[in-house]
Amino acid sequence: MINELYNAAPYIDQFQGTVFVVKIGGEVLQNPRQLESLTRQILVLWQIGIHPVVVHGAGPQLDDAIAQSGAKPTKIDGRRVTDENVLRLAVQTFRGTANLALVSALVKQRVPAVGLSGIDGSTLTLRKRPPVDVGGKMVDFGFVGDAVNVNADLILSLIEADYVPALCSLGADMDGQVLNINADTMACELAVGLNAEKLIFITDKPGILHDQKDESSIYSVLDAKDIERLKSEGVISGGMLPKVTAALGALKRGVSRVHILGADEDDALLEETFTNQGCGTMITLSREAE
Repeated sequence: MINELYNAAPYIDQFQGTVFVVKIGGEVLQNPRQLESLTRQILVLWQIGIHPVVVHGAGPQLDDAIAQSGAKPTKIDGRRVTDENVLRLAVQTFRGTANLALVSALVKQRVPAVGLSGIDGSTLTLRKRPPVDVGGKMVDFGFVGDAVNVNADLILSLIEADYVPALCSLGADMDGQVLNINADTMACELAVGLNAEKLIFITDKPGILHDQKDESSIYSVLDAKDIERLKSEGVISGGMLPKVTAALGALKRGVSRVHILGADEDDALLEETFTNQGCGTMITLSREAE
């Protein structure tokens, strides 16, 4: 234990006072054991002076709500098509049940969490996405927004007051129209806007895998060239696509490190932060730059 503390000391010194944006998948919110483990780790980060900002998705919860409404979820390249009914359900699910579940879990661990959306304080201004070409077909994603501005004032004020912001993936345009935004993309935008030291994705996989059926086949480090190759080979697909796209976007715009970690791995967040070996997959722009 003493050796572990000595080994962690340089990392504590390095990261104290910095911002970590931690994105949690909606499936984690549905798993009590994973949620308790993760919120306890966030407590440790906060206690030693790191500033966690948590962004959460709620995809499985929204899928359930859509099914209960008698409709079917529609996703293209891992991104959701949002019509009026889906938007209504997203507001109820994201800002309501899912966000409250996360904040409650954090408060249970004595983390002073504050539940928000990107709409609060005009934190995230979006523009409704026009129809886009996806595989040679024009697709209208509906009430889905792309970020045009991040106003970090509210988040920074909460951080300064020693609170932990927990945000769901909703924003609004200049006219106040609520729009859905992919939670991975939102986490990227906030990480850039907050000059975050790390952007960390917590997923149901232990990292990016070569073989989806073999959780030991983790890529420890990938750069931009690796990712393009793996995308073309179909190794990276589905819900992992928006994560790696957000990761590369964040790195290109100044975020120091991006990591993809498994929610089911004990203390993955702490191990990645405070040990030499780390865990999961670290994404960089270029291996030569490391």
